[in-house]
Amino acid sequence: MSNNPTHAIAMLAISAFCLSSICSAEVRLSGVFGDHSVLQRDKPVPVFGTAAPGEKVTVTFHGQSQSTKADAQGEWRVNLSAMKADATGQSLTVTGANTLTMKDVVVGDVWLCSGQSNMDMRLGGCERPEDIASADLPGIRHFSVPTASSAVPLKTVKGQWSVCTPHSASSFSATAFYFARKVQRELKGAIPIGLLVASVGGTKIDLWLSPDGLMEIPVLHPLYQQKSIPGGPFSLFNGMVHPLVPYGIKGMLWYQGENSEITVQSPESYYLKMKALSEGCKRLWGLKEMPFYLVMLANYGELLKTDEPVLHSGGWDADTRLQQVMAMALPHAGCASAMDIGISKVSWAGYHPQNKLEVGERLALWALKNDYGFPNLVASGPVLRDLAVEGNTVVCSFDHVGSGLMVASKVWYQPAKEMPGAELKRFVLAGADNKWHPAKAVVKNNTVVLSSPNVTTPRKVSYACWQNPEGCNLYNREGLPAAPFHVEDVSVRHTIVATAGMGGEIMPSGKAAYLPRTAVLYTITPRAGYYIQDVKVDGASVGSIRHYTFDPLSKNHTIEAVFSKKAPSYTITATAEKGGKLLPAGAITVTQGASATFAIEPDAGNCVSLSVDGLALGSRQAYTFSDVRNNHALKASFACMLDAFAGYGGRITPSGVQVVNVGQDQTFAIEALPGYAINRVIVDGKEVGKQTSYVFNAVNKGHSIAVSFKKTQAMAGSIPREDELLFACRASALSDSETSKSWPALVPAGKSFEAMGEPTVEKIDGRKYAASTFEKAAGFKVGSFDQPIPCKGASIVVVTRPVRSNASSGWFSLVDLFYDRLVLGIRSDTGVVCVRRNGKVDNSTKTIPDGQVTILSLVVQPEGTFKVYANGEEVMSESPPAAFTELVPGVAGPFAKQITLLRNAPDAWTAFNGQIGDVFVYKVALTDAERKQLETHIAKTLTE
Repeated sequence: MSNNPTHAIAMLAISAFCLSSICSAEVRLSGVFGDHSVLQRDKPVPVFGTAAPGEKVTVTFHGQSQSTKADAQGEWRVNLSAMKADATGQSLTVTGANTLTMKDVVVGDVWLCSGQSNMDMRLGGCERPEDIASADLPGIRHFSVPTASSAVPLKTVKGQWSVCTPHSASSFSATAFYFARKVQRELKGAIPIGLLVASVGGTKIDLWLSPDGLMEIPVLHPLYQQKSIPGGPFSLFNGMVHPLVPYGIKGMLWYQGENSEITVQSPESYYLKMKALSEGCKRLWGLKEMPFYLVMLANYGELLKTDEPVLHSGGWDADTRLQQVMAMALPHAGCASAMDIGISKVSWAGYHPQNKLEVGERLALWALKNDYGFPNLVASGPVLRDLAVEGNTVVCSFDHVGSGLMVASKVWYQPAKEMPGAELKRFVLAGADNKWHPAKAVVKNNTVVLSSPNVTTPRKVSYACWQNPEGCNLYNREGLPAAPFHVEDVSVRHTIVATAGMGGEIMPSGKAAYLPRTAVLYTITPRAGYYIQDVKVDGASVGSIRHYTFDPLSKNHTIEAVFSKKAPSYTITATAEKGGKLLPAGAITVTQGASATFAIEPDAGNCVSLSVDGLALGSRQAYTFSDVRNNHALKASFACMLDAFAGYGGRITPSGVQVVNVGQDQTFAIEALPGYAINRVIVDGKEVGKQTSYVFNAVNKGHSIAVSFKKTQAMAGSIPREDELLFACRASALSDSETSKSWPALVPAGKSFEAMGEPTVEKIDGRKYAASTFEKAAGFKVGSFDQPIPCKGASIVVVTRPVRSNASSGWFSLVDLFYDRLVLGIRSDTGVVCVRRNGKVDNSTKTIPDGQVTILSLVVQPEGTFKVYANGEEVMSESPPAAFTELVPGVAGPFAKQITLLRNAPDAWTAFNGQIGDVFVYKVALTDAERKQLETHIAKTLTE
């Protein structure tokens, strides 16, 4: 038995994050650096990595050299001085105990490109071969962040930068590519563009949020109490975005909304989450301004034969578009509409319209206007500003009119074409009776005048508010489509009164009236020699902020800005509880606009939970307040980590990594299975006798406890009916390294399961296992199969150690034959065994204990009945109606032709959480005697 067992569980990320880094003498750069990197221009450039504690590290690049020493945790960082854009590649050298050289590094702008599958969609999927063939654009560089979900912020990432060439471009995010190409063309290649693409299909916005961004949005605070992994708030941010910090970026492109949210906290919570997303990234990167440009949902789905707007349709909502329009009121934000370039088809093509060219170029318009010196560029289509009722007509006025309004038609890849005399469509009116009618809509003096013979006194107005508003045809003459809008009562307005004292201005100023559900941005600017002293909203101070966005209006407000000639200062109060340090500590004074960084040092074996202004942000190694404009409180609480493991033959309760408050007692119960006895109990590497329980009293540091068991009688066994095996993999054949590129098979000899991603190899009790810890996990696959496999029932016998992760939906597979033909899994939230047989899912009533190494056996009889056994005990018995005499690939789709381990077929939306060892899959139903023979053989290998 290992004296220091390590094993992958859902909480392992916490231990990896909390424990002090054990660094070799080798100097390493964070994985986001590499050959062909793009470094952010015009601001200090952080370069960071790991080395032995105290080791001197020197970074040399672009005519400058900076040195530092690695801290006690082996972390180091230098800030190169700000550099102008430079498209000529140079070498970046890092020197310490060894030397690293990154080649062809350029200086330009780096954009974080995030969201779900439409951001992830590759250029090769757009059916634009001419754009790939002409993509000789060395100034565009692409870095794809591997999918990773984590309960805590991860520190580094694996990946590589690719230079845009006709050979590489097909694997670039299509939206990001077209954005970068447009910017490069307009700037004549002067500024290299780096694209950090962190996107995962089918994901909701909650997963991408940073806890930091929610702090000043109380309605979203319930997210802090939700489980973060897998599939919960913050999990993809922790795994895919945080590891990039503090790599310099320019801004963010966001393409998501088809899957919207996990939970809805308010009618405008999707808008609020975009606000939190933007604010969180701005805070973590320490940016005073951060461009945030998003894509409005494309038209999609069936055309509804109704005049009544449908704001909520169960996912791809028209109301989501309205909230995306609201996000234009966030500081330095813009929205690129895709509402006229989707597809009216319920299919995967509809979910993923191939026209990403116009999406990317419309995003680029915002960047060119706000960030690249084209301030007069029109970047948006018309957006409703106000409306007026004149008799039985409604007059709609707009912002972003550009050079005028027009009725136009649009086909992909061609400019919008004006249609003189054509009717405006998709405008509807309703009166007090709430009955909706199509409106006659006419462009007049850059307004749209609406009327209907069925509505004599208009009360409600709506435009393009359906999931698929195909036919909406209001544009400005720059060819950009009007944004949808919906007004419930044309007579209601909310007012904002904005005032500014001597020494500065607030814009817009004075009294203004706005339609309900309008979001409004106010900008506060001091004059030369003055500072913002305070900003009060409805009489309450919100700090000396430079921007304030009124979230969708539901009442009247006031906003007042006060200025002074002396720079205000603020106090950050930093405190640490027992179990670690917070440096600096106490009351720290910070001048307005400055930054303050606090290092968090837990005692050995402990982890930290950080709270800022009373809100729990979770594990951090450091925290930086950037652009300070308010008082703050920072508190670090520490806990000890106890690692408990039981080998085959029994259980320890609780198991896995337990987080225990300093000073708390923790008891572990130890129990052997029938036929087994406790062999050894090892605490912190020392045997403590064959105890049935163990107590850590008044815990003040981390500990480990490991238990092994032995059979009380001699064991025999062998592998039965090897000629009927479809395949078999022994855990001992896994790689000896931390990851495995393949899993060699015992049967068929000479075959291997190919890795999907980088599956982790863990040693438990000295034996190797393949581990799964992430929502969209790495795994193994073999195939593809094109013909049915004749069988006489089937049997799957697998060694597994499930670990609870609170994931409450989806499918969690250990062994998957052709996606849904025959799948054996364990639910990560309950431990319930799942069997999918020809599409139908059955669940056990008995559960597999959390953390217990288990031999799980599924035996399917030819007539279709099946049973599942866990360590020899029957836990499930079902009688599906259909016979089971062949395994047919491809029934669920062209992707369902493979056999996979540790995750579903290649789409792999969800995964089992824990580890698996030996796997045996038969084309026949084993008899009870044969099953016991195999289980005994496996058990012997687990206990010898």
